[in-house]
Amino acid sequence: MSFNRCAFVKGAFSTAVVAAALSASAAAHAEVSWSIGIDAPTYYEPEPVYSSPPPVYYQPAPPTYYEPPPPPAYYRPAPRYYGPPPPVYYEPDYRYGPRPVERPRLSDMQRRALDNCVLLAPREQPRCRATVMSTVR
Repeated sequence: MSFNRCAFVKGAFSTAVVAAALSASAAAHAEVSWSIGIDAPTYYEPEPVYSSPPPVYYQPAPPTYYEPPPPPAYYRPAPRYYGPPPPVYYEPDYRYGPRPVERPRLSDMQRRALDNCVLLAPREQPRCRATVMSTVR
């Protein structure tokens, strides 16, 4: 029988792991703990103690005194001012009828573009005219 070192190491390692697990579970079951020995400050919380709340005292509201309302005051209305009516201003064009329509001055290119709007579809003509007229200064 030959001695296989690799198999022995694996077996020893697995045995150590199983032994550590069993000892940890036994310690947990017995509520036993182990430590390395590092002291740390510990705080033990005191048990809760019931104390009754202090008595509540109510101070009565101060008495309310009502004064009679002051006598009504009547004032004379302010004097009215009837001055002349404000002047009416008329624009000279509106006195004798509607204002004459002034045709915009178009350049040659704008005039040709406006004339070419007729060649478009009827649906597109208003947009074409609006585009040309938006370039007028």
